[in-house]
Amino acid sequence: MCLIAGMFGASAAAAASAQAVTGLIISAVGTVAGIAQAQQSAAMQAQQAQQQMNLQYRQAQQQAFHERNVQVQQHIGAVKAQQAQAVAYQDQLFNNSQAANRVYTTEQQKVVEARTKAAFESQAILAKSIGAKGRVLASGLTGQSVGLLAMDAERQGGFGMAQQNAVYRSALTNSALTMEAAKLENQSANNMALSRLSAPVQAPILAPDPEGIGDNLNLGIPAYKW
Repeated sequence: MCLIAGMFGASAAAAASAQAVTGLIISAVGTVAGIAQAQQSAAMQAQQAQQQMNLQYRQAQQQAFHERNVQVQQHIGAVKAQQAQAVAYQDQLFNNSQAANRVYTTEQQKVVEARTKAAFESQAILAKSIGAKGRVLASGLTGQSVGLLAMDAERQGGFGMAQQNAVYRSALTNSALTMEAAKLENQSANNMALSRLSAPVQAPILAPDPEGIGDNLNLGIPAYKW
């Protein structure tokens, strides 16, 4: 009986020992599997983080390129607008000059006409004066009265000449004043046209290159397509 009991005791101990060893093996296997799973999970997370950083870097580069493209297009628009403005300014100067020249031409023509009229009027006055004096002398009158009548004829002729000269000088003065006014108006119009010109267009400060980790798309600066 004791022998049998001892055998049963030994068998139980062996079974317990085997069960303990099996438990240790299972625990070790579980630990290895857990470590492998954790490493796999960490690697996946690292890969996802890398992909996320790469995506963010790519998006940042594309955004910077878009901003640069907007800046370039705005600069092109501003330059074209300023070029059109410069052409309009030159056209305005030409029109102002043409308007002033028309005034100058008109006034110069008036001066020529006034001078021609004054010359004909002077000739007529002189002829009239000579005729009047001749008639006095041919009248056959004698004495002091003849001299007075002759002097009166000359005096009347002188008055006519003086009046005609005054009219001519007045025409010259009016034309000179009109041309000076046209000159000042032309300068004022030119200054006004100049004041409407905008400041020179400055080159844009393009968006800086983004910083990040991942693929560099090398988008660079958009081309200036005119």
